[in-house]
Amino acid sequence: MTSTSDSLAPTEVPSHPGGMNPILRLADDWRLPRHKTRLDVIARCGVQPDPIYAWPALVFTDAEPLPGALAPWTASAFERIPPQFPITRFTTLAWFEDDAHANLRRVADHLTASLGPTSVGRRWNTVVAAWRSGLADVSLVAWPPSWQSHDLQKPSEDREPRLKTACHVTLITGFRLALSDRERGWVREFQPIAIDGEVGTARMARAGRLAPGETELEYVRDPEDVVEDRQRMLGLSADGEALIVVSDQLFVIRRTEILHLRVVRMTPAKGGGGSSLHAHCRTRAPGADDQSVFLAQHGDPDGMTALGRELGQRLGCSVEVSPYYPDC
Repeated sequence: MTSTSDSLAPTEVPSHPGGMNPILRLADDWRLPRHKTRLDVIARCGVQPDPIYAWPALVFTDAEPLPGALAPWTASAFERIPPQFPITRFTTLAWFEDDAHANLRRVADHLTASLGPTSVGRRWNTVVAAWRSGLADVSLVAWPPSWQSHDLQKPSEDREPRLKTACHVTLITGFRLALSDRERGWVREFQPIAIDGEVGTARMARAGRLAPGETELEYVRDPEDVVEDRQRMLGLSADGEALIVVSDQLFVIRRTEILHLRVVRMTPAKGGGGSSLHAHCRTRAPGADDQSVFLAQHGDPDGMTALGRELGQRLGCSVEVSPYYPDC
């Protein structure tokens, strides 16, 4: 059985004998197509309306449903996700009775047989539970109606009232590409640039170990034993052919894939202001002109301008410096 706790950290699940990740084994038991690329899945199944929310989705009617499932497992059909990689995020919903706490606990108790017990806790206006093994995780979230604002209009809940107390289940595989031999050499010998500011965002600084988002997969790499993946550095490969960023992930970006750099400048308003530096890179995502990789930030509106121009000169790409925007 699960227990109630104020702790929000996922329960760490050790690997099975032989090294098999227990969450990935569970995904395989549920027949989730984690080895198939998005291109392959779309070619086989197409994009369909989500059974509950009606937005475009990938719907896995062949996957094993959870007890109490309201609908099949689904994945996002967001067009900014590059399609050449495996699907890494699967979701479903479960409902047993008109009680959000009870629904989440029923799902948690079911998963205990495979992943071991976990704690149930409150996060803001939700009740949550989660397991993690490596970068893979399974998370449960429910929204007790008494904890919610009643001013919001939710058409999906009008169509399906059980959504109000359903348990939302998400499985993330943690997939990221391995370094190629050339990339491994770039990372081993890359030359960090001393910057006045911070690499990555404040969220990245707090995040620790996280799976990459599905829109990031083109330039994220598994750091393996080459670099500490929680150090925060930015630099160039020794031959100048790649930009290396170590924030919450290891990003390896070939110079020729960078379209331009952009400095965003924010003046104090409701927020404190500051500046950030982004690399806009080529992408195969059908709904995006480029993929933006967050490089660094500074508390001063002009703090990233010099770094952006220096990096642009060394990479041989253009640099756009934005007007000043109020930090609202």
